[in-house]
Amino acid sequence: MLLQRLWLVFLGLCVVWAQNFYDNSPHIMELTPKSFDKVVHKTNYTTLVEFYAPWCGYCKMLKPILQRAAKNLDGIVQVASVNCDLAKNKQLCAKYRVEGFPILMVFRPPKVDLSKKGKDRLKLGNHASEVYKGERKLRPIVDFSISRVKNYITRITRLEKLVQHLNRNNEVRYKAVLFSKKDKISPLYKSLALDWLGSVDFSLFLNSKLSTTPEALRDLHPEFQNFLSELRENANDLEKSMLVLFDTQDHRYYIYEEESFEKVNIWKLLSKFASPNEGPFTKRQDFLDALKSNKKTRKPPAKQKLEHDEL
Repeated sequence: MLLQRLWLVFLGLCVVWAQNFYDNSPHIMELTPKSFDKVVHKTNYTTLVEFYAPWCGYCKMLKPILQRAAKNLDGIVQVASVNCDLAKNKQLCAKYRVEGFPILMVFRPPKVDLSKKGKDRLKLGNHASEVYKGERKLRPIVDFSISRVKNYITRITRLEKLVQHLNRNNEVRYKAVLFSKKDKISPLYKSLALDWLGSVDFSLFLNSKLSTTPEALRDLHPEFQNFLSELRENANDLEKSMLVLFDTQDHRYYIYEEESFEKVNIWKLLSKFASPNEGPFTKRQDFLDALKSNKKTRKPPAKQKLEHDEL
């Protein structure tokens, strides 16, 4: 009788040990061999993956830190995990040479060559993996992950270059320009470029460069010329960044009017004109949300608020 009770206790402990850390987490996806490639490799997003075992003491210590990191990285870097204690995941963990726990690994997508024409330029290859060897603290993990995000934002340093950019004929009709007080490109802005890669060109132009000679605007379409001329006159009064979407075919422009930069609200502007590849309200996001909630189906939320004061 005693042996039977001990055996039941042992089985109970095994069940507890085998349970996933992040089931039902709003920001972390528990992956298996069936979902790993689709989540990690079939995207232009960078992914932070923790390989762990539920019985591991260091994994338990990292768990709340990773949950906070995932919240900070939401919408910018994907965060996922693999429970290496499960039999179905052991081959996957072996594939990435996981020998101790926990292992944090960042998967970086290959650079897309936007100079190519047609659908071939957006073909995705396997991501490069890199083991994180820094401190297991919130800020270092977040900073390292963000540093591995691909940048498709073009810095435009002169008004003449901006004119050339808006006049350039290529496959991308819509061009988003952030007229900014800061030279730094925010992670949020990089993530927007990833969502609309191949559909919208994204660039950054410093407000301080608007004060250059107006002769540079001569070759620009009158509609754009009038807008930039007026913007030049009021450059000193621009207290915040301004996001403008230019339609280079119909020569119209659309200003993001909201006070704060929320990813979903910016999406509402862009989605009126171009089709996204990833991000809120796409089929891929629906798939990712289902993994996060550990359910087979789930509709995207009515509003995903990712608020930032500045792009």
